[in-house]
Amino acid sequence: MAKELIVETILKETIKPASPTPSSLKIFKLSLIDLIPPPVYPPLIFWYPNNTDAAGCNDFTEAKERSQRLKKSLSETLARFYLFAGRMKSDFIECNDEGVDFIEARVNCLLQDVLEQPNSESLKKLIPIQMESGEAGMGRILLVKVTFFECGGIAIGVSLSHKIADFSSMNTFIKCWAAMTQDSSQVVFPEINSLSSLFPPRDLQSVAFQTESNGEKFLTRRLVFDASKILMLKAKCASTDVPQPTRVEAVTAILWKCARAAATSNRDGITKPSALGQAVNFRKRLNPPQPENCIGNLVSAFIAKTPYSETELKGLVQQLRNGIREFSENLSGGSDAVSAILETLQAYTDLSKRDEIDFYSCSSGCSFELYADFGWGKPRWVTHPAGIMTTPNLFALMDSSDGEGIEAWVSLSVTEMGFFERNEELLQFASLNPVFIS
Repeated sequence: MAKELIVETILKETIKPASPTPSSLKIFKLSLIDLIPPPVYPPLIFWYPNNTDAAGCNDFTEAKERSQRLKKSLSETLARFYLFAGRMKSDFIECNDEGVDFIEARVNCLLQDVLEQPNSESLKKLIPIQMESGEAGMGRILLVKVTFFECGGIAIGVSLSHKIADFSSMNTFIKCWAAMTQDSSQVVFPEINSLSSLFPPRDLQSVAFQTESNGEKFLTRRLVFDASKILMLKAKCASTDVPQPTRVEAVTAILWKCARAAATSNRDGITKPSALGQAVNFRKRLNPPQPENCIGNLVSAFIAKTPYSETELKGLVQQLRNGIREFSENLSGGSDAVSAILETLQAYTDLSKRDEIDFYSCSSGCSFELYADFGWGKPRWVTHPAGIMTTPNLFALMDSSDGEGIEAWVSLSVTEMGFFERNEELLQFASLNPVFIS
């Protein structure tokens, strides 16, 4: 969009649970896995157009009515997700019902103006708190921001502390909140049980994820892989060993390949071995498995490695498949799950610090069905703003609105991005920041 996005806060209030938390549940101990993530607020933004007759008439009546419904249902939802209305302490949550920040804001444009060509700096203005706020580790847990557009459309920004919630936990919360807004009988309530007995806390000084760029300048780009192009890409990635690569494997492989090519070009042709850390939800991989609606951090990472010579998509997909297979076997094969997870995270940390290796990190929110209907239709778009990309060499994947394509946010150093975004093979399958069609 051509003009600057000006967002004005018009209301800020605290939403508390509809019913008090029982005294027996006032203290919730964090598990070892909860203590590992950095204190950040990973955000999501949900974009809802105004589908009423008043659309385009600068009428905020419908949008404000939606916001009122959201506040009422949020209060009811927090009675189930009582953790999120508490306050984060060093190694526990005080479930004191202090509530959730709910912000209403107004913006000087139409929703379509932003969607025509999403700008990462503009998107950051629509979330309730910046991702790297230290308060995520010692303070509020959940914050919500509803922004009204001149057309009557709204954007709902949700920020949730990573110290208690992974992407699956966020998904469970959003689905429950949406269902309760509709007074639906199809509500999946959370499983809230402290995992501290399964993953007891211990010293974690050696396991620390890098969340800042150390001053290195980097750029973030948005790419969209349409479903038809993904089918072509999967065919190109298929091999005897992996005859049916997944969407995520195929897209991750080409991003990895093209990022490596950019790094090599930036070094005048000097190659390095490479590794990629892929975040993985391990609820179903534990023995015994945990339910998908279990709240907490049940996410780790597997490592895929490749030598100097491996640059073909088939080989990279094979390495990704080997990585997840090895991780799953270590986790469920009778060995100590805590040790298996810590060993993987230690390897992840060590590899990220080694200059002789091109190391990349990938997270995927695909197949979570995040396009939640609060009662006025599914969102036009769901995204995490580029603010989640706090260092170079990151890939973050999300489903596109049809549930079959993939949207990827990629961060690389400034010089490497110049090579990456011109890669002809990449552009055969991906569109660079395409315009949304009304």
